Amino acid sequence: MKTLIVALVGIAAAAGAGYYGWKQKLELDRTTAELTSTRAALSKATGELTKAKETLVEVVKELQQQQAANEKLKSDRDTAVAFLMQEKAYGERVRAELALAQQQIAFLRTRGSSAAVPRYEPSLAVPVKPMVIRALPAPQAIGAPMMARPPQ
Repeated sequence: MKTLIVALVGIAAAAGAGYYGWKQKLELDRTTAELTSTRAALSKATGELTKAKETLVEVVKELQQQQAANEKLKSDRDTAVAFLMQEKAYGERVRAELALAQQQIAFLRTRGSSAAVPRYEPSLAVPVKPMVIRALPAPQAIGAPMMARPPQ
């Protein structure tokens, strides 16, 4: 009987060990399946991340182009503002000159007839005498040879 008990205990132990091994194999298979699905999800996420990086690079390039265009537009705006300010100042000067000219015309009208004011009319018939310019002799340095003086 002892052998039978030992045999039964051995069979029970072998059955327990087999059951434990079978459970471990099922757990290993389940873990392997999860690892495979996790690797697939990781691969998919890596692909999406690569696409997102490419999109980000394109967006950054577009943003830089827009910033450059914005800077150019600001420069153009500043140039246009400066031009308009110059044109306003020029317009004010022209208006002031026009007002002055109108005042002068009104003054001349009230001053008297045009016959009383002598008119200047340049004439080409009046000969113009050329002006003679004579240079003074240059000062002589001590010990320098004297040059002939020009006739007077």
